[in-house]
Order: sequence, then C-alpha cells, then structure tokens
Amino acid sequence: MKEKREKISFKEPIHVSKFRFWAGLVVSILLSFSVYQFFIFSRDLLRLLTFSDHFNYLAFSENELLFYNLFYAFLALIIGQSYFLKIIFDTNKKFGEKRIQFKRKKIVHNQNIWIWFFLLWFLRFATMYSFLNMVGFGQKVNYAPVFYEYFSFYEEYPYLFVLIVLALFLQSWQGLGLTINNYFKYLMGSFILLSVLAFGFTKINLMNVEQYFKKQHAQNPYIKENIQLPKVPFTQSLSLRHKKKEFFITKDLKIIYNNQELDSIGFLMNILEKDKYPQYSIFKSFIQLNVDENVSIGNLDKILRIINRNSNYQIAFAALPKETKLKKIVYQEHPVGLFESNSIKLNYENLITLHLTSENEILLNNNSISCDEIANTIAKIIAENENYLISIELPEKPLHSHYMQLLSYSREAYLKACQIIGREKGMDDFTIAYFPNQILDFNMIEAKQLEILSKIDFNNLPIPTLEFEDEEVYE
Repeated sequence: MKEKREKISFKEPIHVSKFRFWAGLVVSILLSFSVYQFFIFSRDLLRLLTFSDHFNYLAFSENELLFYNLFYAFLALIIGQSYFLKIIFDTNKKFGEKRIQFKRKKIVHNQNIWIWFFLLWFLRFATMYSFLNMVGFGQKVNYAPVFYEYFSFYEEYPYLFVLIVLALFLQSWQGLGLTINNYFKYLMGSFILLSVLAFGFTKINLMNVEQYFKKQHAQNPYIKENIQLPKVPFTQSLSLRHKKKEFFITKDLKIIYNNQELDSIGFLMNILEKDKYPQYSIFKSFIQLNVDENVSIGNLDKILRIINRNSNYQIAFAALPKETKLKKIVYQEHPVGLFESNSIKLNYENLITLHLTSENEILLNNNSISCDEIANTIAKIIAENENYLISIELPEKPLHSHYMQLLSYSREAYLKACQIIGREKGMDDFTIAYFPNQILDFNMIEAKQLEILSKIDFNNLPIPTLEFEDEEVYE
C-alpha cells in the first residue's frame, strides 16, 4: 500500500515566532545602519585621497550628497531586510517532521545568492572607480585620470542608481512572491518602511567630514588669494612633465609657492634652486606663473626680470579659454596657457605690429581687423618672410589681461606659420606639433622695448675694463 503524501501548497501561510520577528527586526536595523556607515566612511576616505596639490577634491553639492546618501541607505536597508528574512525563515526541521521545508529554504537561498553576488560586483566597481580618481600621492608629476573632473554620475546617470535600488528590492522579494499570501501588501509596506528609515539614516551624521573638506579646499590658492586668470582666445597645454615650478602672483603682488608667501629674497633663492635629481629631456623646462588678470605689466616685468636673469627657464602664463567647456578645477589640475617669447630679433625685415587700443580694438599694422582673422593673417605674413618680428603695443596702464590677449593671437599665428612653413619643407607632423622652434623662432617684443633697443648702437658699445683702486696695505 502506497504511503499517502501530503500535498504542498506554495501559498500556504508560514508561521513565524514573535521572538524571531522582533529580534530579527532589531538586528537587521542595526546591521543596516552599520553597513550604511561603512559605505559613507569608505566613500569619504576615498574622497580624502583625491585631494591634489591645489587642494581640489571630489566635491559634492548638497543635493548630490543627499542623493548618494539615500542610495547607500537603501542599499544597506535592503541588505538588512534580506538578513531579516533569513533570520525569521531559516529554521531547522523539527525531529520527526515530515513536511518538506521547500518554501523556507527557497526564500533563504534567494537572499544568499543576490546579497553576495551584488556585493561582489559593487565592491569591484567601487574600488576600480575610486582608484581611478585618486591623485599621485605626492609624486612630482600626477598622471591620475581623475574621472570626476570630467563627468558626474549624479548629473548624467541619476536613473541608474534608482534602477539599481528597485531591481535589488524586487529581487529580494522574488522568492516571497511565490510562497506567501498578500504579497503586494507586504511588498508596499516594506518599501514604505525602508524609505522612512533611509531618510532617517541620512539625517544621522556621526562625523562632519564635509566641514573638514571645505576647510581644506579653502586653502586652494585660486580661492584663498582670489586669483582670476585671464581668458584668451587661444591656449596651449602646459605639460606637467616639464614644469619645474609653479608660482601664484596675486593682485596685490604677493608671490605664493607651495601655499607659502615668498619675499623677494625667498623668491630669488627658489629660482636659483636646482633639481636634486635632474633628468635629461629634449623639451625645455619651464616655470608656470598663475598671474591675476589685474596685475599691472610694470610690476609683473620686475618679477620676470628676476627669473630671466637668474635662470634659463622658459616662462609660461596660465590662462583660461574664452569659452570654458569644462569645470574650473580641470584647468587648475591640467593647466593651459601661453609660452612667452624667448628670443628677440633686431635685424628684422618683416615688422608686424599689433596694437590694442583703449577701446579694446585690435589694429594689425595700423589697420582694423576682425579678431577671427588676426591669427591667419599674421601667419601668412610670416610665411612670406620668415625674418619677422611681432611688436605689440598695449593701452595706457596696461594689465596682464591686455598682454595675454595679444600674446594669444601672436602665439596662435606663430604656430600656424610653423605649420605652413614646415609642410612646405616636408617636415613630419611630430616635429611641427612638438618642436616648432626647430622651424622658426617665436619673435615678439613690446613696442616700448623695441623703441629703446633701436636707439642703442650695439656695434659701438664701450668695452668694459677692470680698474682697481689702490688699497693701503696694513702690516
């Protein structure tokens, strides 16, 4: 006689003891809060490692911070909910019980699978992304990609985080949907409870790291000294590899280096200081000057004379493009600007004059010209006669922004002329792009300096002689 087996119904109620329910609820909430704080602490620790030499870091707005905190809170609570379901359903089979514990084991099995699978994926992605945002840890040259400078998950992919939370939440209830009655009622009640707890978690702040981050970010020289870089129509990339020093010059002529103010003697000693481990390079080393746009040219020239007389560094001025498409911190960490002229030709045949009037109008060889045509026109003039000199005339009481505007057009025209001449001579693109000085020197001078030099007869300069005074010898 066959044994009569009891039928199993997937929709039968599952009895849960009150002790397991309330104990599981308390344990799961404490676990969720601990996981939430772990997520927050890990994120802020990795953000701390993104601080650069300019005290820039992965900064969040208030809405962005709340959005990410809610995401972490929901993740932690969904994990806690899964452990709550495991606690109340994961019971051992009683001795002599014939009922198969299929429903309980299926629920527990589903929770185990999705928790560990998601945590493995999430930790891999978060670790990879965090390492790509870290800076160079004090290295002289920082080649870290710092992806956060170029895009934001919050701004470009907000729905991705919402979908992750919904998918995980529904997945955690998949097994329960097959085994319990009133599934939708429990589902909605659970979601409302998790939402309330998630908003509550975001209001609890055990460590006020945002205040510390903002205090450190305030040490940024651009912010601390209120340095506004000039905006120019043309810029070049200032290579990090060949930059030896970086100075900040404020509107009130303070010289900042490594977040410390230098006096004239300290500035001179810093210029004279040599590298402890010099490296050979085919590219010329340069000093980057981040000069406020309102610094007068007369005062800036005094600083430039100290650099030119006491070193052989090339000078590069940091600037911003007229149309900034990226965040300002991108231009601070990966600067662009213009290299100054490093040669002056007095036996020129082709004189090109650029005049910036007080009405902010530019004259090319005393003729009005559109700003869009300046570079191309000058490039053609240089290509016709390579023995050239660009003379720039600034308005009265010239500022650094005025000088940078004319330097921008002159530098762009020079590089375009090098392209024309280089291709005519059959030179390769690499040389044209990276070694334009092998094709042509960049010759530019201010009109006032040219006027002074033109009055000097270099062929009849007096020869200096050594004349010693008689000194009394004491025995």
